[in-house]
Amino acid sequence: MELRALATCDLHRHLEGAVRLRTILDLYREAGEPLPEATPEELAPRAQVLRPMESLEEVLEVLRLVQGSFRSYDAIERISREAVEDLAADGVRLAELRFSPAFFFSPGGLDWDLAMERVVAGVGAAAAELDVAVGLIAIFSRDYGIDSGWRTVAFAERHREHLVGFDIAGPELPYPPQTYVELARAVHELGLPLTAHYGESGPPAYVRDAVELLGVRRLAHGVAAAQDPEVVALVRDRGVGLDVCPTSNVRTRAVPSLEEHPALRLLREGLLVTINTDDPGLFGIDLTHELELCRDELGFTDEDLRAVTENALRTSFLPEPTKAAVRARHFGWLDA
Repeated sequence: MELRALATCDLHRHLEGAVRLRTILDLYREAGEPLPEATPEELAPRAQVLRPMESLEEVLEVLRLVQGSFRSYDAIERISREAVEDLAADGVRLAELRFSPAFFFSPGGLDWDLAMERVVAGVGAAAAELDVAVGLIAIFSRDYGIDSGWRTVAFAERHREHLVGFDIAGPELPYPPQTYVELARAVHELGLPLTAHYGESGPPAYVRDAVELLGVRRLAHGVAAAQDPEVVALVRDRGVGLDVCPTSNVRTRAVPSLEEHPALRLLREGLLVTINTDDPGLFGIDLTHELELCRDELGFTDEDLRAVTENALRTSFLPEPTKAAVRARHFGWLDA
């Protein structure tokens, strides 16, 4: 199959990690603090992660430079609009964009609610124009503290009509799932599906607890599950989706190497594996690149690529009528 010609799904893409290098340069300049680099090519070594790093935490530090460009409401809307433009350019027809209001809105001292209006405006206009179905997911960033978590839950309640899910993300190891049982309960009471970043840098036990204690419907990454057959069985039996991001998993050291990535094994063992980008701007990739990587390096067949796309349509948090309409318009290749 010619992958770049196919309609695809990306369920795990961070707005903050999808910013174009040119946009970062523009936004710093507009804020009156131009960066020393003049071109995207010059900026790439500082603003992108193009090789495996020592840890997830080291990768997150690179995002601090990108974060410095989040200074204004106009910047928030531009980043949001361009994220959808980039999805459409890559053939993605169904996507979920996630963001942490604490991480995305705080650098510019922005009011969370006013900034959210600009996210909705940027995403909504581009999605309607370019025929991309997009759902928004609010993230609680663990390293901002539990008070920020409850503030994010309150934010999600105020903007419930514009959200399809809630995520718990950020550095993983110091923050085991049992820390967030009460917060997860509050999210469930809002009627929002819950996903969480566990099983990226943490152990299989974190994956188990995220499923059993937090009631997640999907796991962001979750690749550590592959280390424990009992956890694999739990994830499969509960029908929990795995948002796998191959390049990200290698560069954050979630897996030792691409050759050792468990995505294909987990897919063929019956888990709801999907293939996603995570942070395409940060890693210098797009979804087609990730699917080609799966085919050319991990051994995915055409049927495997159909399966991960079917899994994405099944596990997406977007409303069922929306998914059905998108499938009818764009995903005939799944039945070919």
